[in-house]
Order: sequence, then structure tokens, then C-alpha cells
Amino acid sequence: MKREDPGLGFFPIDLKDMNTSKRRRPPLPYPEESVSHFLKNTAQRLPHKTAVIDVQGGRKLTFLEVDRESDALAQAFLDWGIRKGDRVSFFMPNGWEYFVGFYAAMKIGAIVSPMNPTLRQREVKEQVNDAESRVLLTLQDFFPIVEKILSHMPSLEKVILTRGKGLSGGRVFFLQDFLPKYSARLSLKPSPIRAKTDLAALPYSSGTAGLSKGVMITHFNLVSNAIQSMDAVGARATDIFISFLPFHHIYGFTYFLCGSVYLGATQVVMSRFHAEECLALMEKYRVTLIFGVQPALLAFLNVPNLERFDLSSLRYIWIGAAPLVPAIARTIQEKFRVPIARHYGLSEASPTTHCNPPDRPKEGSVGIAVSDLEDKIMDWDTGKKEMEVGEAGELAVRGPNVFQGYWKHPEDTQLALRDGWLYTGDIARMDEEGYVFILDRKKEMIKYRGYQIAPAELEAILMEHPAIQDCAVVGIPEENLGEIPKAFIVRKEGVDLSAEEVMAFVAERVAPYKKIREVTFIHEIPKNPSGKILRRVLKVG
Repeated sequence: MKREDPGLGFFPIDLKDMNTSKRRRPPLPYPEESVSHFLKNTAQRLPHKTAVIDVQGGRKLTFLEVDRESDALAQAFLDWGIRKGDRVSFFMPNGWEYFVGFYAAMKIGAIVSPMNPTLRQREVKEQVNDAESRVLLTLQDFFPIVEKILSHMPSLEKVILTRGKGLSGGRVFFLQDFLPKYSARLSLKPSPIRAKTDLAALPYSSGTAGLSKGVMITHFNLVSNAIQSMDAVGARATDIFISFLPFHHIYGFTYFLCGSVYLGATQVVMSRFHAEECLALMEKYRVTLIFGVQPALLAFLNVPNLERFDLSSLRYIWIGAAPLVPAIARTIQEKFRVPIARHYGLSEASPTTHCNPPDRPKEGSVGIAVSDLEDKIMDWDTGKKEMEVGEAGELAVRGPNVFQGYWKHPEDTQLALRDGWLYTGDIARMDEEGYVFILDRKKEMIKYRGYQIAPAELEAILMEHPAIQDCAVVGIPEENLGEIPKAFIVRKEGVDLSAEEVMAFVAERVAPYKKIREVTFIHEIPKNPSGKILRRVLKVG
């Protein structure tokens, strides 16, 4: 028996082929609409409810105000000749302008390409040129970076500066200068949006195969995953989010720009993360949900007198991106007196594919598949043989949130998308109930004498040591052996710890082939903004 496909454009799950002991979530309805309908619907339903509290930006906006200001900017886009399918790049940190700019683009069918605000000139130029963006939104403070490369970005016609005032003209405009000049309601009718095929977002990711490339995400992908994600974590309109995850990253992009607005939840936005300030904001605004990454948890634990903050409003902490070390999770749970669990995803899935059921999380697991998503574990050599329960292999997923391919990279698209399945590049195992346990990135597995060693497993063991603050494990080439596991260790302040002690600690807990063979002590583990270890930096350093 097949579940009826309600015309949503994704593969219905064939119950005959399913392991019926696996836990499955009920199907959900996904409107075949532009992402902009999230804001329109919520602005009609909850017009005067606070949508965004931008602490550093000094603005508080209701859903109606976000709707009207984004209408005005959308009108400006249309007057400039920006149309459906044109790219609009965002080069700025979190802030209220992100919501206005994002929904303005969504309303006319433009494609938003978010950029990491820490990018250098060369990287900004390369991403804008690759996306062939016609408009760039950026902070006035960032304009000196942009100004020097304007002549090298031929597709770029307009630059909109936020958080500043001045005379608009030529290619440069000030948001707060020209926005009031436009009607608060769209007078031009934009082209109709075909949610399943028209792109909404073009974030850049290293993907499952190689260098940074644009990830093509449709309106339907974003709509589906915002609904899937908010349902999976049990979020509701009465929740108050703390939004410190960067909006340029797909995790923050979907959860805060889309999911929170879909629900009608209020969010407190931080343009930069500072642990003590974040705790104070959570206390002040009675935050109920945290969506974060492990480095943020470590930062919280390092705040003096953590118990002085009243965090009794919190009801759940969700951790994604980089792995969550069980020892850290248990400490946070004790300190915050609130449940903590993992969820998992990747840019190519918009992003969430798995999430622990809030009422039944499993330690070490990223949970079960979100609604209407199929998952399986395939052999990592050929990707053609499905593995048995408990066996390790490459995680593959299929559902309404899976991307359309890589921008201008058809060969990489063919590697990632096979027969409708997204091969994630992550090595995982699945238990009999369908809970998935991520072991490591396929390309980061250490190959020692024919054995496969997962760095994440060794890192989790190392983090159990009371003298270790942080760590990373990489494979170092060794003649005749392939690679050997090498640990980079950050010691806790004021403690003594030798390399021999580190190696002995791990050796007592793993099979002989998994032992740490070298140790180097460093001051900080290099990581990207989402908390993932930059192993290539350690390997060349």
C-alpha cells in the first residue's frame, strides 16, 4: 500500500519497502507557495505581535512592519528592473535588515545568496561573480571592502547600504534614505512563482564534493523544511527564539528567517555571539528555545557564575552542525536544567533531515527522519548496496526538502543526487528504530592499515578527560600505514597534561588500531562559524 501523493512533487514512501519497526513521523501538508506567504499569512494573523528584537541594531519590528517594509523594498527592486530569477547577495551580519531584504526578494521571485560577513575581498568578488548577482545588501561599515572591488563585479548594478545615512545615487543607495520614498504596498504585480522549480536561495557550501559552490534551493524546498523542522523540534507560536546562529548559514537561514516567521514566534536577534550577553538576553526576554552549536555551549560553560542567570523560561536546547560530545551535553543539561538533543542536516537538504523526538531522544544520535523524508544507509564504496541495521555506511535521503543541484556544477550534482537520493557524504549507522548515529564525514575518515577510523569517535572520548578543554583528531600520512590518528589538544587552564597521558587515556577505551599515535597541544581548535573543525588547517599547520 502506498501513501497517497498529494501532488507535492516528491517521492511517496512505499510502506511495503519500509522497515516497519522504524519510528516514523506523520505526514505534513506543504503549501505550494512562495516563501513570502509565511510572512503574509503571519502578518494577517498576528499583525501587531513582535517578530524581531534586534538588540545591536536597536530596532523592534512587528510582523506587519516587516511585511510593509519588505513590500517597499520589493517595489524598489521592481522599479530597478530586478525580476524573478535575478540574484541578490547579502553581505552582512544578522539584523532586522536581513528580514526586510529577504522577504522583499521572496515577494518578487529574486534569489537570495547569503555571504559570510567575514569573507575577504577576493572571496566576496568570487561569490558575487559566480552568482552573477545584480544587487548587494551590506552594512555601511563593510562598504570599504566592497568599494575596492566594485569594478571587478560586472553584474552588480546596485549596492544597498544599511545602518547608515547619506546621499543615494549611481550604484550606491542607503536603505533608510530611499525606503520611505516607496509605497508601503506593492503596486506592480511581480511574476508568478512556481514553488517547486523557482529558486529562492543560493547559499554557498563546500557540499558533499569539493570546493565552495552554490546550492540551488527552491521555494518549495524552503517551505517544506521550515515546516518539517519546526514540527520536529516541537516549536510553537508562543516560543521566543534567541537567534545568534548566522543567517548566512543554512541552519540560521531556514530556522530564523523562515521557521520562526511561519510559526509567528518572536525572536531576539544577535549580530554577533557573546556568551554572557546571550545569557542576559535569554533572561531578559524569557527565551524558550535555543538552536545552537557545540562551541556556543562551551562558551556558556566558561561564563563565571553561570547560576546567576534566571533561565527558567527555557524548555529545550537543540544542537546541530558539528557533533555534540556527550560529556558536554550532560554538563549543559545539569547546569541549565533543561533537555538537550541533537538534530542534523546539510545545506543540500535545506537543511534538516533528522531530529530527535523531543519526548524520546537518544544520546549520541541525531534522531529519526523528519516527516516525509526517506533515509537509508548505503555502502560507502559504490553507494549501491543498502546496509543492514547497525552497519556503517553513507547516509542517503530523499524528500521534498532536497535541493535541485549545484549552481553551474552538473558533474558534482550527479555525484550528490542519484536516482532522486541525496548522498550526504556522512558515514552513519541506523538502529532498529530508525535512529541515525553520525560517525564522521566520508572524506574525513582516517584510513589506517585498511581500517576506517572515525575522528569524531576519538574526539568524543578525548572530551571525557577532565583536563581537556577542546580537541580535534586528523589523519596524518605515514609510510606503509596509510594514515595515523593525530590529536590536537587544548588543555584546560591551570592543568598539566602530557601527550603520553592523552594517548594512554584513549588506548584504554578503544581497539588497538584506533589508538592516538601523536599529540600536539595548541591554544585553540580552528573552526568555521557553524562550529565544524577546520581539519585541513590542522593538517597543513
